[in-house]
Amino acid sequence: MAEKDAVWTGRLAAGLDPRAQRLNDSLPVDKRLWPEELAMSRAYATTLGTCGVMTELDLTALLDACDKLERGLAAGEITLKGEDVHSAVEAGLEGFCGEPARRLHTGRSRNDQVATLFRMRVMRLCDEAISDVQTLGRAIVSQARRSEGIACAAYTHLQPAQPILLAHFWLAHAAAFERDEERFAAAREAADRMPLGSGAVAGTPLVYDRFDLATRLGFTRLAANSLDAVGDRDFALEYLNAAALLGLHLSRLAEDLVLACSPGFGWFAAPDGFSTGSSLLPQKRNPDLFELARGKSARLLANAQQLAVLLKGLPISYQKDLQEDKVAVFDTGDQLESLLEALPPAIAALVPNPDKLKAGLTPDLLAVELADALVAEGVPFRDAHRVVGQLWAAAEKAGVDPIALPLEARTAIHPLFTDERVGSLTFEGALARRSHAPGAGPGSVAEQLAYAEARLGLGPGEALRERRESAATLPSASRAREALLPAPDADAKHTTPEASAPAMTRSDGIVLRRARVSDIPGIAGVMSKYVEQNILLPRPVSELFQCVREFWIAEQDGEVIATAALRLLWGDLGEVRSLAVRPDAHGKGLGAQLVAAVVADARALGLPRLIALTREVEFFQSCGFTVEQREQLPRKVWTDCVKCPRRHACDEIAVALDLVPGAGEEAAKQARGSYTLPLPQAAYSEPPLPIIS
Repeated sequence: MAEKDAVWTGRLAAGLDPRAQRLNDSLPVDKRLWPEELAMSRAYATTLGTCGVMTELDLTALLDACDKLERGLAAGEITLKGEDVHSAVEAGLEGFCGEPARRLHTGRSRNDQVATLFRMRVMRLCDEAISDVQTLGRAIVSQARRSEGIACAAYTHLQPAQPILLAHFWLAHAAAFERDEERFAAAREAADRMPLGSGAVAGTPLVYDRFDLATRLGFTRLAANSLDAVGDRDFALEYLNAAALLGLHLSRLAEDLVLACSPGFGWFAAPDGFSTGSSLLPQKRNPDLFELARGKSARLLANAQQLAVLLKGLPISYQKDLQEDKVAVFDTGDQLESLLEALPPAIAALVPNPDKLKAGLTPDLLAVELADALVAEGVPFRDAHRVVGQLWAAAEKAGVDPIALPLEARTAIHPLFTDERVGSLTFEGALARRSHAPGAGPGSVAEQLAYAEARLGLGPGEALRERRESAATLPSASRAREALLPAPDADAKHTTPEASAPAMTRSDGIVLRRARVSDIPGIAGVMSKYVEQNILLPRPVSELFQCVREFWIAEQDGEVIATAALRLLWGDLGEVRSLAVRPDAHGKGLGAQLVAAVVADARALGLPRLIALTREVEFFQSCGFTVEQREQLPRKVWTDCVKCPRRHACDEIAVALDLVPGAGEEAAKQARGSYTLPLPQAAYSEPPLPIIS
């Protein structure tokens, strides 16, 4: 864009000195926001139509221009030029449709534009961070499951302290990352407040339904004060602070793994594919990936500090200083994306070294057990602590383990230091005494694992434990509930989905029926293996309880062996999801029968259309589905896919089944009028930001 075309040249016709322009222009950074800018252009143009600013012909031309510009930018065929992303996109639209694009800025300012776009991007970054942290959590929890039963030394001050289970070590990090998820969720909520309508500072004379506009842009709340709305960047700082704390936790995990991979510890070897060698020392295996994770945390912390320092001296409302806010946020997003892409497979590649772990279980770890044994005999803990310390000092001076000291030497320190008492100390006993929460023993670790697996979609988890504990009383409780229910009316006419496909018992004894609450552990168990293989998206057990009525299951000998669910995406669209058959039940036709049950439910609900995203295209085609373009599935793509952790590299194919003739054609028309943020295109790759100095 030439200087004469700058959006403010009416007042300053001379334009900018080239040296000032290089400092002023933000397009090199904020061009990343073009998807949000186009989404807002579509949504706001529709709003201007309701205000009479745009005619129907104007609106059609503008929306068509948005489509063309989006395709060109996604394919890399069009390059934005201008002062910033707002004026550059407006100029690009004007090149396609002329005057309608020149009307687009009516009633708005770049001040409320950028505040809106930035919030949309931060909401997306928070969603991505939550998803990526959960992926990391699954890698950690899977390591905990694989190391279940292996004991190791816990350290304080990097000195051996007490025995713990190795799984307890992994789950400690999982607990920290769960808190990170909560912080990103809070940051997302802070960003979820639409500023549009604030204008430059004082609002707009246009009167329109702001909530309708917000809904189409993905917001659930509205900014109430125009002065605050255009200058507020708390949400960005909350995102950066959440990322800084995540970076801190990543650094602590990395430090633990650098130590654990060192020869002195030797718990693991630095994993192949995620380690480097030395340019000089041919024997080296360096855990560089973990060291880089440790180093990147400094950058994440600095980004949060940079924005805080930027904001502290600003008066209320918009100031040009805020142009610097996106540099820190975009850089943090880039660093988190690269870190959280590499760390989960690196952690999954670690293999414990049982011999090294066992070698670290030294008698020193049992000192407090001996003190506790004295306490059990009535000795005050402070006295017990003192005499055990004296015993260890004597053993150290003699160069032997405490048990190897002569009996006379031990009993001289305290008469209770007998061979039987000192010799009875074991690592297994120490762990067993701490088997309750939040200890490091087997019972506590099992509960932690159950919770973590259930939360991250890796298994039945806590639900299974509760089911086992209540198994003895379940039948009588069930009979008690049944006694309170009215008897079924044989003459009643049912129109609910429950009546559309009753339970069916096959000739091989397998029962297909609707899921019950008691089936949730089995459903989670069937799905968990496919979640680990990245075939199914994770669904926490808490979510499975919430949507149990969506599910059909196949049951054999009291066990769930296959599942499928119907999810309502909108009033006109349903989805087949969570279709999973246990590997040992393949080849029995269960998948087709479960899909048929879901289709029957969809018909009973009056849904005109059913879709699925799948790699098993031929299977769904055999069930009557046809391949569909994703662009014709706006309700799915615009609401679900944008939150999917695999959205940038999805290899699933969309298939659809019209339950009402012509439903597909109607869906195509609706897709044309969708104004929410589009799914990022695989062909477009955002350039990385330069390192912040």
